Amino acid sequence: MSSIIRNALALSALAAVAVAQEIPGPAPKTDAPCADAVIVMARGNNAPYQDSRTFPFVDATCGKLRDQGKTCDFIEVVFDTMQNGDFCTQIGTGVRNGQAEIIAFNKKCPCTKLILNGFSQGAWITGDIMAGPGGCSQITTGFPRSEAPGSAIAAALLWGDVMHIANQPYNVLDGAGMQKDGRSSDSLARLNQYSDVLRSYCAAGDPVCTRGDDIEKHLNYFELYTDDASTWAVGKINEAAPLCAAASPTPSASAKVNAVSSTASVVKTASATGAPSVSGAPSNGTASYGSGYGSGSYGSGSGSYGAAPSSVKKLPPAPTSPVYVPSFPKPVGYEVGCMAMANMKIEYKYV
Repeated sequence: MSSIIRNALALSALAAVAVAQEIPGPAPKTDAPCADAVIVMARGNNAPYQDSRTFPFVDATCGKLRDQGKTCDFIEVVFDTMQNGDFCTQIGTGVRNGQAEIIAFNKKCPCTKLILNGFSQGAWITGDIMAGPGGCSQITTGFPRSEAPGSAIAAALLWGDVMHIANQPYNVLDGAGMQKDGRSSDSLARLNQYSDVLRSYCAAGDPVCTRGDDIEKHLNYFELYTDDASTWAVGKINEAAPLCAAASPTPSASAKVNAVSSTASVVKTASATGAPSVSGAPSNGTASYGSGYGSGSYGSGSGSYGAAPSSVKKLPPAPTSPVYVPSFPKPVGYEVGCMAMANMKIEYKYV
């Protein structure tokens, strides 16, 4: 017996109406400038790109990162939700496109940390991008965590996931111990490589990720949890190891002495006022660059800059002029087409 493939898919009357309609809204945004963080968005079934239901997460997360002086942008996974009701074709298209977009962006911007964010059908696609097929048959095994672009994923969030699996360490909310269908065991094992950077939001009563019957539980995630989720994602960006080496300083001899003296003064002032220590500021004259860069120390207390640790040399250089992107566009209104997913039925057969 080979892999599982889809045999039949029955959608509700609401879904049949939705399939006959076009989704209004802008074209998907598939590229972004190199930044400290880029969010990869996968919308819900029958939602427009940059939709008003999920887009507040982008605004909140990028807003918090920009408040810290970091750069942030987003791209969107491209998939057509109007392919004659062929749900697995939609999933497969989204996974292939999403993987291609992430690979291309990571090659262009290897220093950028990624946040993956998927809602409903988009959560299924996001999980499959990371871990390979959870239900529908696809030719992929996802992204290994240990190598690019998987290693660039600093946070991933699944909301009302069709493939939600009960009792995983990254599950949150009161549906954490529930599931409806669930992901295949081999795909789950690959997804669990990301367990320390993953959150799966599932509310009890959500008919998509559990066997509930309250569609509002599926539709109000971002109204209730955007602030908490964005704070968590920003924290993951901040704690993730850098993907690129810091630019090696090459000041003149006098500049080295002045730099050490100036930074030491900052540390002394912060200590006197009771303020927390400045991250990366040297103590006892050593130019420290924080964790994630081998020993984190260049040179000695004399202010000279010796050779960088070998781990730094293996990393690509950081961009010297990060781009601050403008404010994001106003989100497009969201029609509740994803309610159809509450009534869908997927059957599988072995061949």
